[in-house]
Amino acid sequence: MGAVLGVASLALGSGAVPLDLNNLNNGHLSLQLNIDLNQDAFGANAFAANDLFTFTSLHSIQATPDQVVNDTTPTGGLAGASGVFNFGINSHANMICYNITLHNFQGEFESPADTATHIHEAARGASGPPRIAFPNPEPIDEAGTVRNSAGCLKGPFVTGVIMEEKDTGEGFHVSQIEQNPAAFMADTHSSLALPGAVRGQIA
Repeated sequence: MGAVLGVASLALGSGAVPLDLNNLNNGHLSLQLNIDLNQDAFGANAFAANDLFTFTSLHSIQATPDQVVNDTTPTGGLAGASGVFNFGINSHANMICYNITLHNFQGEFESPADTATHIHEAARGASGPPRIAFPNPEPIDEAGTVRNSAGCLKGPFVTGVIMEEKDTGEGFHVSQIEQNPAAFMADTHSSLALPGAVRGQIA
């Protein structure tokens, strides 16, 4: 899909603790998110400002092996794997919330970056540097065939990949995704598919 879904606000449950976005641990915030991207009247009900997240855009990306490339050469990714990357962006706060689910991932997470799950600056059919590194999804079923990672990250971003003597996340702002979503993709990397297990364009 990868389309911006328009007006974006995510209500916290009634028992949720109010968030202080100015008091994050190294820019990281962990929480459980339930994002219903099929809700008919998303944001139709009025909530007090301190009872919700406000996003400037929402994105849902279907990630598949056939979209993976090495430079510009298709690799086939990790056969049988798939993923759904849900993102809520607040460009005013330089913050991105994520709910990432992988199915049938195999091998170990492996990447030169700090993690193996990213947003890269790369157009469809091309490769490019990671701009945001997300925690790798962890198994949520007994068989380990379904993995999930959910939370929020707030800039400044660090990927652990150094290009031209600086980290590829340095200076990156999530508003760049909103300005040109087709220039970005989400993926995850496996020891069995180093260029990428699954990948999907944001637009």
